[in-house]
Amino acid sequence: MRTPLYDHNAKRKTVSVTLNADLVARSIERGINISRVAETALIASFEAAEKVVILDEITAATKFVDEYVTLHGHPFPESTAMFMPEDDDPNAAADDAA
Repeated sequence: MRTPLYDHNAKRKTVSVTLNADLVARSIERGINISRVAETALIASFEAAEKVVILDEITAATKFVDEYVTLHGHPFPESTAMFMPEDDDPNAAADDAA
């Protein structure tokens, strides 16, 4: 189960936002809920920013592991053997997992 990025049930908060007056007037004429549109855009921006943070963390972790393995070797070398095909195994090339 994933941990939500934000509280979907949090109370709504009134905030001050500066927008193009003509755009606001035209949106109101069309029945567009400006608050909902802004919230949807904010969610998309927030999720994109979180993805950047997560990718940076993954990149840093990968770099750490690569440096560790380079300096010290695999921490459990016997376990890597189960993921590596044998050189003389004729089915190794056909293995989808490899």
